[in-house]
Amino acid sequence: MASPSSKKLGVENGSGATNNGGSSTYEDVTEYYGKILSVTEDLKTNACCTGGAPPDHIKECLKKVHDDVISKYYGCGLCIPDLIDGLTVLDLGCGAGRDVYIAAQLVGATGKVIGVDMTAEQLDVAKRTQSWHAEQFGYANTEFLLGYIEKLKDLDIAPGSVDVIISNCVINLSPDKEAVLADCYRLLKPGGEIYFSDVYASARVPQSLARDKVLWGECISGALYWNDFHNLAKQAGFLDPRLVEDSVITVSNKAQEQKLTDYSPNLKFFSATYRLFKIPELESHCEDYGQA
Repeated sequence: MASPSSKKLGVENGSGATNNGGSSTYEDVTEYYGKILSVTEDLKTNACCTGGAPPDHIKECLKKVHDDVISKYYGCGLCIPDLIDGLTVLDLGCGAGRDVYIAAQLVGATGKVIGVDMTAEQLDVAKRTQSWHAEQFGYANTEFLLGYIEKLKDLDIAPGSVDVIISNCVINLSPDKEAVLADCYRLLKPGGEIYFSDVYASARVPQSLARDKVLWGECISGALYWNDFHNLAKQAGFLDPRLVEDSVITVSNKAQEQKLTDYSPNLKFFSATYRLFKIPELESHCEDYGQA
């Protein structure tokens, strides 16, 4: 098996930014979310579906999010922390902007939310509704950037300028998760955090599954093995990953489930929300002694 530091694809023996028999992972994901999926109902599994009802204050925020944005939501959890008034928030893989526009209401007029996505079709929806949302909120505090979450250095975001980074079922789609976490650490202010939901696996996912465009696009076969994620997070500087909540993904598609079962009936997938703090003084294993 590959060592955690070499596992950029998050799969067994994975390396580089290619997938699915040599085609670019970027191209495959862009096609999947820009062309194949038009609305939430086009998803072929339940991996990119948020289970359970959101808390009341999020429900109120959702009432002020445009229907076109809601219809293109492909997240797997709630990844927006409380008490973010006045903060700068960065959403990695923001898609059509649902979580950006929720966070925009929570940070208020003195805060700012930046959304980054590599799929132009998704960002077009987010940008097209920007003025509509500004009218709903009574202020404009959002910005959308076309780019790769592995290449945040290429975007106009200053190091140490972000309070909170959020991401909703996106990092698993990245071919270089190590680069994503390292760049997040660079952009965060001291004491800042990544608060994100994603998909994880009970074991390392084999290349045979990683090459499957549907399983990858559905946020399944790009999932990191739990322990590899913890190791990568610590290597990036996030010394004590904190699990907020998790739940089993049932897939709910017989054809896709069969692909997984044919490899191993013991390979399981989970939706989980984590908090990663930029606090160098943190001890491991939740030995925080009050620093957090």
